[in-house]
Amino acid sequence: MTVVAGYFSGTRFLSMVLFLVVVPTVLAAGVIWLVRRWERRRIEPCSAGRARSLGLWLTGMVAGILGAASCIVWLSWSADCHGEVFGPGLPAPNEFPTWQVLACGITVVGACFLVAYLSRWPLSGGLAAAAGTAAGFATIFSIDASGDVTGQAGVGVALSELGWGLGLGLVMLARGLWLMRLSQPGDAKQPRP
Repeated sequence: MTVVAGYFSGTRFLSMVLFLVVVPTVLAAGVIWLVRRWERRRIEPCSAGRARSLGLWLTGMVAGILGAASCIVWLSWSADCHGEVFGPGLPAPNEFPTWQVLACGITVVGACFLVAYLSRWPLSGGLAAAAGTAAGFATIFSIDASGDVTGQAGVGVALSELGWGLGLGLVMLARGLWLMRLSQPGDAKQPRP
């Protein structure tokens, strides 16, 4: 792994992570807390003896680790059409073949689904997995973005956090509502009060 001297800026990294990752994730945690209160009145969590035993905080943390790992595994290096491999190192490559970007996206979405599956709560657990995955990915993205003095990379971090967060959040919302509907006893066609 190579690092260009003076490329990484710790203060820019910390400010990017604080304002562009932590603040949106804390706001998402507030929404997840409200969803869990609503969800708790409607269903029981999966029993602790089953494979689905992650609480909300652990769900978010494991998802964050997997989101970060996805970014590191797929976006810290690049391959060109001649078979040359560039990286890993800082600055990270900024051009990737299509297959590599698709593989990264599939890995991020798969990691989110895996962690959501392991959560005790079908709806709020999925949302925690989405928030954690987005935060982990955007945090690692901030490492390379901290070397940019123009500020454009900060916009990329914000778009990454919001894009992954909202995209995965909507998918996990649909998944959670579907799972809750499946778990309702027999009268799925009758409206609930």
